[in-house]
Formats: sequence, C-alpha cells, structure tokens
Amino acid sequence: MKFMSLAMRNWRSFHGDHRVEFSIDPSKPVTLILGPNGAGKTALLNAFTWALYGEFTDGFARTGQLVNLDAVEMDPSAETWVELTLVHEEDEFRVRRVTDARRQSAGEYDLTVTKNGERAVEDDIYRILPKALKDLFFFPAETFSTASVLEGNRPGEGSSLNIGQAIRSLLAGDIYDRAIEDLRKAIESQSLKPPKNYSDHTVEEARRKYEQAQEELNTTERRRDDLPGLLADARDKASKAKKEAERYNPEEIAKWEHEYEQRTGRVRQAEDATQRAHGLYVNLARKAHLHFAQSAVQSAISQLDLAEKAGLMPPRIHESVLDKTLTDCRCTLCGGPLSEAANQRIKTLRAHVGDARVAVRGMETRSLLLRHAAQEKSEVANLRKDVASLAAELGAAGPQQDADMRMLQAVLRTCVDMADGLLTKATRELTEFTDARDVERPPEGESPVETAMVRQKSVDLLVAESQVIESEIEKLSAKARELLADYTRKSSKSEGHKRKTAAIEILREVKDFFDTARKGLNQFGREDFEKAINDTYSDLIAKPYQIHVGEDFGITVRFPGKAEEIPLSQSEKVLVLIAFLGAIARLAPIYEEIARRKQQLQRTGSVATSRSQGFPVVLDSPTSPLDDEYEADVVNALPKLLPQVVVLVSAKSVAVWEEIAGSVGSANIMELTSSVSSNRTVRWNGKDYTYSAQDVGVAHARTRMTSIS
Repeated sequence: MKFMSLAMRNWRSFHGDHRVEFSIDPSKPVTLILGPNGAGKTALLNAFTWALYGEFTDGFARTGQLVNLDAVEMDPSAETWVELTLVHEEDEFRVRRVTDARRQSAGEYDLTVTKNGERAVEDDIYRILPKALKDLFFFPAETFSTASVLEGNRPGEGSSLNIGQAIRSLLAGDIYDRAIEDLRKAIESQSLKPPKNYSDHTVEEARRKYEQAQEELNTTERRRDDLPGLLADARDKASKAKKEAERYNPEEIAKWEHEYEQRTGRVRQAEDATQRAHGLYVNLARKAHLHFAQSAVQSAISQLDLAEKAGLMPPRIHESVLDKTLTDCRCTLCGGPLSEAANQRIKTLRAHVGDARVAVRGMETRSLLLRHAAQEKSEVANLRKDVASLAAELGAAGPQQDADMRMLQAVLRTCVDMADGLLTKATRELTEFTDARDVERPPEGESPVETAMVRQKSVDLLVAESQVIESEIEKLSAKARELLADYTRKSSKSEGHKRKTAAIEILREVKDFFDTARKGLNQFGREDFEKAINDTYSDLIAKPYQIHVGEDFGITVRFPGKAEEIPLSQSEKVLVLIAFLGAIARLAPIYEEIARRKQQLQRTGSVATSRSQGFPVVLDSPTSPLDDEYEADVVNALPKLLPQVVVLVSAKSVAVWEEIAGSVGSANIMELTSSVSSNRTVRWNGKDYTYSAQDVGVAHARTRMTSIS
C-alpha cells in the first residue's frame, strides 16, 4: 500500500486548495515536507488521520476549529475537506471527508470512499488500515519525545504503545474478541437460566453460587482484556508527566534561563548594532553638506590666502594716508612734493587698496572658514572612528584612515545590511528556541514532581495487576467449573436443567478455545514483531545489538548472548523507536494478506519481513528530541526504513537532510505568511525558495504548500 496524494481545501492554516504528491519510487522513498514553526506541520499530519478515521493525534488542539479562519470570515458557511488517495494491491482508493464552519464544532462531517472510481464503504479502508494503527503510522512530534518503548529499571517502564492490539487488528484478531464476548453473553443469557417458579432451593442455591463465580470470572477476564490498553495509556501519561516534571526541574530551568539569556543578549546586541548603524547613517546624511562644501571652503581659503600675499588683505598702507598724499601732492611721511611719476604711482596704489572694512571682513571670513574646515575635519574623523568601530564589531571591512564621506557611506551601508541581518537571525533563533524548548513554571499549589510520581504509581499498580491476573483467572475458572459441576449434579433430575447445564459447558469449552487461540495469536505476533524489529534495526544502524520484546511488547537492547541491557545514546533510542514503528509497518501487508486468507494460526510466528515491503508511515519532526550531533544518524537511516516515508520537519537542519537528497523523491515547502513572520528563504539543491514571509496586512497566519522537487 502506498499513499499517492493528499488534497485539501481550507484545512486549518491552509487557505484555499493545496495538494501534495508523494514519492512512490522505492529508490527514493522519502517525501520531505519542510515547514517553519507555526506553519501547521501537526495540522498536516492530522489531515491524514481525520480523512481516514475522523480522529486526531493525541494533543492536537482546537479540534472543533478545522475550517480556515480567513475562509470563514469571507463565507460563514465555508467548508473544508481532505482527500487522501492510496493504492493497495492495484486498487485505487479515495477517502474524502468534508465538514463546514457550522458543523465542525459538533464533529459532524460527510465521508465518501471510492474504490477504482466506484462507491465503497469505510470498512474497506479499515481492513487495510485498522484504527488501532493510527497512533503508529501517523506519529506526532510530541510522541517522539514522550513515547516509551524501552523497558527501564522500574517494572512499569515498558511500551506506551498498544502493539498487541495493533497486531490483532492487522490479523483480524478482533473476531476472537467478539466471539469470546458473544459466548460470555450467551452463557449469561436468560434462556440458560431455570424458570423463576423453580422451587428446589438446593438447586437454586447451587445455580446462584455458580452464576456469581461465572460473573466474577467474566469481570476479571474483561479486566484482563482491558489491561493492555489501560497500561499503554497509563505509561503514556506517566512518560508525559515525567517529561513535564523534568521541565520544572530547577537545574533544567536554570539551564534554560541561561541559554535564554544568551539568546536574548544576542538579540539586544543585534538591536544595539542596528540602532547604531541606522543612527550613524542618519548622522552621515545630515553631514552630507560637509562633503559638498569641502571643496568650496578650501577654494575660498586659498583665494583669501592669495589676496593676503598680494598685500590686498590686510592693506600695507591705509587708504586715508594715500588720499591725503594725493590731495596735498606731498608725501605724508617726508613732506616733499610729489613728481608727476610719483603721483601716478600713488594713484595706481590707491586703486588697488580695497576698503579697509572689506579687508577686515575677508580676514574674518577666512578665520571662520578655517574654523569650519577644522570642525569638519574633526567631525569626519569622529564619524570615521565610529564607523570603523561598528565595522570591526560586525566583522566588516573598515574605512581607510583618509576615507571621505563618500567612502564612509559605502562602508556604513554594508554595516547597516549586516546589522539588519544579524538582528533578523538572532530574533528568529530566539523565537525558535522559545517555541521549541519553553520551560514554564508550575502553577501555584501544583507539583509536577508529585503528579509524575502519582502517574508512575498508577503504572506500577497496573503492572502488578497484569502479573497476577492470569493466575487469578485460572483460579476463578476452576472455581466456576467446580460450581457448574455441582449445579449440573444437583439439577440432573430435571431434563430441562440438564440440557441447559450441558449447553453452558459446551459454550464454556468453545470460549476457552477462542481464548487460547487469541493468546496464541498474541504470542506468535510477539515473536514475529521481535524478529521484524531486529531486522529493521539492523537495516537502520550497523551495530551488533539484539532486541528482546517482552510480553507487554516493551523492549530491551542487549549484545547477543548477554543478559545485561545496553545503555543507548540519544540517537540510538530514537532509532529504536523508529525501528519499532517500521517493524509494524513491515508486518502490516503480510498480516493483512494472512488475515484475508484466514491463515492466522498457521503462518504467524514465522513471518519474514524486509525493507522492500511495508506500509507507509508519516513522521512529524522525528529528529526534534535530538542534538545536532545525533541528527545525521537518524536522517541517514530513514531511507532504509520502508518503501515510503513521509517526513515533516523544519528547515533548521536542511543541510543534514540534503545529504539524503538522492533518496528524496518529493520535496515540498510549507510557506508561512503572517504579520509576525520574518522574511526567510531555504536553499534546496542549490536554489532558494521562500520559507516564511512577513505581511502586516494578514490577520491570520496562512500556509501555502509548494512543491520544490
């Protein structure tokens, strides 16, 4: 079975029509979908589960608000639909589920299933993908952090996933469950009880004791049947409570606050650098006149210097002395008469000597110009120093020692761009950090540690109950048989009673047969699962580990022939979980065929699996709980898991995912647009694609699906 496509309209943040085509090439099994936080990766995962089952993954918020908000504002009766197309054994199935803004809060919808274009029914899909597989084939990010499959030191630490139920569903084992329950009801039916007017008190007392024992047995058996699900649920809650308690751990809070302070510090530094860069640029613009006036000022000073050298400023002889000499025709200094030639020279000199006041103004102007030039030089030097300091802080090339205003402008433009980029990056990293690793304080009066202890105590009690309930059932069954025999003996005088007690004995024997068959199916399924998970894990990681699957489907990892458990690294634990899911997905098509041929008890227990066959899985952020150093291990392992794997991740480590680009048959981007998003691109196969965009006019965040294959 393979998914072909997923189409949707107005689903959550996806406004309008969107479509994803999945890779069906076994040599390129990965369909990669990149999306920023808030774009709706979990919503996309739940598009699968809603289309198939009308249900959602654990923790999915606002399940009564499915229709896109912008669509509802435009049309109060707007509808949303999701259509999943899949192929199974050459048959094409389409599952389309529709609801609208008026019906969504009540959980009402319309469902259409087709097989090769003809109308089909929901059960046709459930025979391929039973509901019990929902939490195994569609795996949310939160579960990667909280799901427990490894048995820990405490007896209650085992699988938080009900694998036994999943295996029985794949093998159509629910037929045994229904048969056992129907037989219980038949044994308890009124038709097998004596008439109300029966007066033999001895027989009546024997019947009453037997029925009480049988009722106690039935109740205990139902409790046994419910225990795996209750235990899986309790383990899941305990794991989440433990995770929550760890978040409130003072050391974890201090560690988070330290990293948070570092990131906010980088944002503040980037904001300071950005403000300084923009401030310097504004200051540079205000001082632009210095650049344009510089040449004129220097030219004016040069001209005034020339006038001074020519004796025109200040004058060597005052004009009043020359005027008196010309009036008296005598030299004012010696009193002698002027010759005609001397008179002419004095007239010429008088013509070249300017007004004294003009000369004084010239001197004053030059002084002002000199002061202006000195001030301009000082201001440019200070500006050059500030720009050089900012450039050094940002890691940019600084200005030369004699850089003028034009050169400073070029350097400062680079600084502004770099500062803006650093601020965008620091803000984005802070947002991603707080979104991904927020550490809250517990509400006043509540203790997450105590809650975790209570949850774990519930697990311990259920485990203890599981360990003794089979022996208790054996005792109750023996007691019921003994009392039934006593009842049969005492009522043998009545032919009617004799027939009824004989019927009860036959029904009990048939019920015991089905119960034994169901236990065998669980045991054979566990053996198949153990082999499958070992094969899957060895495909994912080349290490000589052996995985043991316990009765509760919790697993331990050991060296072959050794009893002690191996402490696993962070990446190895995630790989064990992925192998856990892959083993079920590999068993699924084989078990589905076994169930169709009704060969459950003949073939289970010796099933062989391989990476070339298996149902697809959809994984939301499978590397989210990993540090960078472990992420590559998991990414490189995923193409070896199954013939089809759909992965939803952020582009935080896109370079790591590009290492398996040769195994990616379909790559897509969930492009987010909102009023608070930053403008970002993501590079894939050498090309840049829009990843998120800011639009202050957008009231609600919008996501657009884009294929980049």
